Amino acid sequence: MRHELREGLPPLPARMLSLAVDERGYPVPYFVAWVDGKPDHRIMDAQKLPAAVKRGLCWMCGQQVGKFKSFCIGPMCSITRTISEPPSHLECLRFAVRACPWMTRPHAKRRDIGLPSEAVFEGHGIKRNPGAVCIWTTLHYKVFKSSGAGMLFELGNAEHTEWYANGKPATRAEVDTSINTGLPILFESAQREDEIKGNDLAMTELKRRIASEKAWLDRQVWPEEGGANEHTNA
Repeated sequence: MRHELREGLPPLPARMLSLAVDERGYPVPYFVAWVDGKPDHRIMDAQKLPAAVKRGLCWMCGQQVGKFKSFCIGPMCSITRTISEPPSHLECLRFAVRACPWMTRPHAKRRDIGLPSEAVFEGHGIKRNPGAVCIWTTLHYKVFKSSGAGMLFELGNAEHTEWYANGKPATRAEVDTSINTGLPILFESAQREDEIKGNDLAMTELKRRIASEKAWLDRQVWPEEGGANEHTNA
């Protein structure tokens, strides 16, 4: 039985029309794991990640990604330029940031109840709802393995970025709040690394990346009440 899309969702991109629809009326992205015959949006299908990387498939719709690669990242990832999910089509992510309850409700929390023991997650995710998310579109990225974190993706320079909050284009104030409230997590991590290695290289690099990201944001045009904001620069 095919369920109907729920009312109020933004138009579904053509590439996502073939996706299954869950009982709530949400399309089921390519990466989602099916547990006991039902999709669990919290869990990644372990077999989908290597397949997506090898074949260049969109993480959302499962079809081939072209020249431009778009990643949906949180504010801390815009600083570290590292994420645990492969790229998608820009239009697929534009749908996601306007439709996904996790990204459209800033106070939403992830539900861990009922997760199967074999649930697969990549990377060391930060367990907070950042309130704002960025679609980072680039021509290049690198795949690397991190000890204890699995397969990770290092983002190339952005050709263009879009920030969203509450399912709408974000204001600069919303983005700044999201970044500033997450920075203590990165500072704590850098401090631990420097204490272990006996130097200050991690903290120095983190401060450089923060300055670089804020300079990037400063060059963008931010509508007072939100709106599509983007900046093209290599």
